Amino acid sequence: MRQTPDPGSLGLAFENVTYGDGLQAWYVAGEAGRPVIVVVHGYGGNRTATVEVGPPLHRLGYGLLFVDLGYVSGARRYGGGQREADEVADAVRWVDETRHVPAVLLSFSGGAFASLAAVARGARPAAIVADSGFVGFRSVVAFRAHVPRVVTGLLPVLYPFVSGGGHAIDVARELGDRPFGVPAFVIQGTGDRTIPPADGPRLARLTGGRLWLLPGVAHTKAFDADRAEYVHRVDEFVRSVVAVG
Repeated sequence: MRQTPDPGSLGLAFENVTYGDGLQAWYVAGEAGRPVIVVVHGYGGNRTATVEVGPPLHRLGYGLLFVDLGYVSGARRYGGGQREADEVADAVRWVDETRHVPAVLLSFSGGAFASLAAVARGARPAAIVADSGFVGFRSVVAFRAHVPRVVTGLLPVLYPFVSGGGHAIDVARELGDRPFGVPAFVIQGTGDRTIPPADGPRLARLTGGRLWLLPGVAHTKAFDADRAEYVHRVDEFVRSVVAVG
C-alpha cells in the first residue's frame, strides 16, 4: 500500500530503498557531495509525518533519507529504544556505504531519542539535530503520570516482557562517562506537554550541544512555528560542523 504524503506529492523526485534488515525508506538525491539528512519520525508515526521538512532542505542542496523504523510495518513491536537505536545506526551506515557523503540525523520525539541513543551506543553520523527528544521513557512516564521518576524504577525490568525482548534504554546510561562525540543541536519547545521540556536542556548538557529553546511551542511544532527560521538554524548548524561543499 502506498504511504502518503510521500516526497513526490511535494514535488521531490525520490526512489524507494531499503536499509538495515529490509526496512523501508524514501531517498531524495541532493547536490553532488552534499550531506544526506536522515529524517527519523517519532513514536507512533511513520515517514509520512516528516516529509514536509524535505522541500526547503532540498532547495539548499541536501539529500534526504526518510526512514520507517521497524515497528511501523507491524512485523515487530516497539523495542523501547534499543532496537530503534540500532535501526537509526543502520540508516547512517546506508548513507555512508551507498552515497559516500556525510550523514546528518534530523529526528523527532521518539526518533530523536532513538537517534541520540544510537550515537551514545557508537553510531557516528556527521551531526545530529534532535527535535523534542527525551532522555528515556522513565522520564516521559513520570512526566505524563505526574509522579516522581523513582516510581518508574521497575519499567526497565518489566519492559522486555511486553515488547518481545526490547529494552527501555536511557541516553545518559548508554553514554556513561564517555563524551557524546557528535555535534548536536537540540530543539525544544517550552509548551511541550508530551515529554518533559526540561529534557531539552538536559540533552544539550549531555551532548555538549547547542540548544534552541522555543517559548510556548508544543511538541514537535518548532518547524510549524517558523519554518524559515527552523530551516535557517538547521542549515547554519550543519554548515558550521560539516563540510557541505
